Amino acid sequence: MADDASATLYDTDFYLWTQAQAAALRARAGSDKTLDYDRLAEEIEDLGKSDYRAVTSAVRLILEHLYKLHATRRREPVGHWKREIVNFRDSAARAATPSIRRMIAVELEALHAKGAEMAALDFESYEPDAAIDPARRWTWDEIMGEANDPLDQAFPLTGER
Repeated sequence: MADDASATLYDTDFYLWTQAQAAALRARAGSDKTLDYDRLAEEIEDLGKSDYRAVTSAVRLILEHLYKLHATRRREPVGHWKREIVNFRDSAARAATPSIRRMIAVELEALHAKGAEMAALDFESYEPDAAIDPARRWTWDEIMGEANDPLDQAFPLTGER
């Protein structure tokens, strides 16, 4: 039976719980041969990693769409991109435990760079004269719409076609 600390960690930071449980299983691997502790540890660890990958992917997609919103000269895709951002935020928020948020903070610069790169690649096809500003940055709170939500801003649509 799980102790109170483990149960609390499970409820407050699932990712961290999965990593702690995997380590505990590995520590017991030699003492009991009835369970495949190493594989159980891997599977539990992967549950947490899956959440981490989901949040990382959602944040990168949010950033890609924010770059597009800030560079587009067309009105037509703006509503779609905003809806996509809201959906990606919802996905990220469900899996973003405190430890995952800390890990994402470390990777935020690389996620911005990848988001700008992907937005620029999209624009090569359908809006080649719009320029993505790869130096533009948003905080976690802005990315998630928790403060100074970029979606509340008016986006310049100069030279609209």
